[in-house]
Amino acid sequence: MFGGAAPLGAQVTATTDIMLGAVGYEGFLGSGAASVAPGIRYDARTFSVAAQGSYLLYESGRGLVQAAGAAAWLSPALGPLRGEASAFGGLGSYAQAPAAGYGLARGRVHLMQRRMGTWASAGVGQAFAGADGAGTSELALGAWIAFPDLALSVTATHSRVRDSAYTDLSVSARWLHRVAEIDGIAGVRPASSIGSEGAFAELTARLALTRVVAAQVTAGRYLADPLRGSLAGRYLNAGIRITLAGGRSAVRAPDERLRSQLRLPLPLPPGAPELRVVETRLGTRALTIIAPGAGTVEIAGDFSDWQPVSLERRGGAWVFAVALPPGVHRLNVRLDGGPWVVPRGATPQTDEFGGTVGLIVVR
Repeated sequence: MFGGAAPLGAQVTATTDIMLGAVGYEGFLGSGAASVAPGIRYDARTFSVAAQGSYLLYESGRGLVQAAGAAAWLSPALGPLRGEASAFGGLGSYAQAPAAGYGLARGRVHLMQRRMGTWASAGVGQAFAGADGAGTSELALGAWIAFPDLALSVTATHSRVRDSAYTDLSVSARWLHRVAEIDGIAGVRPASSIGSEGAFAELTARLALTRVVAAQVTAGRYLADPLRGSLAGRYLNAGIRITLAGGRSAVRAPDERLRSQLRLPLPLPPGAPELRVVETRLGTRALTIIAPGAGTVEIAGDFSDWQPVSLERRGGAWVFAVALPPGVHRLNVRLDGGPWVVPRGATPQTDEFGGTVGLIVVR
């Protein structure tokens, strides 16, 4: 019924995922979480549009609301060549922290055959957290091959957000057969200016129980993503998917159009403090920590010889005025005498002792 008015060859798919699981972030304690994620997608021969929402509830009782959307259009074929224009973006709000989001527009050229192809793309966009915005860009190359029940792809992507640059190499696969589906990606980040390098992998397994309900398990390890504002971490979830309209589509080339663009990042852990750097009238810089509910806040960094410094409470924020010279600085924050953590607004980086510190760039 829901897709009855769609043009011939088009499909509308609406689903809701209900999951329970555990998440762990580098530099933070793990947490249990429950989530509900509704989504809807429209696919035609040359156009796709999709939207997805997510509400996550943590052990602390705090919740995170996220939304993402994407659209893509494939041009008519010119021999084996096809052009593609796409855009995607997202928005998230956690507790009392300012909203954060991102958006990126991309152009892509495909060299396609019936069951395989290659492509090259470039994109530009914007990421923001509160009033702080940063430009972003992306260059990528990829190739794919599709079989009746299996699709494989390889991708190389170089991304830049403000002064942060990183390169990801990945292989993804999607297997769909009768009542079972397995979708996974594995890769490595060999080069990064944000200190988040290494291997990553994510896997989703789904088994249809009825025509409407499927059981699913997701697990993975992912690296920091400056565009989407997510820290590096691990997760394991189990739950069900309810299909409200449409059904399983045939396996398609995994890199085509919207496959990876609607992935919602996992947020910072419950209670994570937020760092803001504000220039004062005297030419110094005030490090401001937003930490609702904290009784004491301390900061330590290269500017204090890694000695803890207590911050002064001003309203709902904690402030430390310091003469920070331009350049790269490292720091961590501690709330109420607890563990040292990387605040929101700093990029996690592994130090020479194997620990995790936050990296900021002062201009």
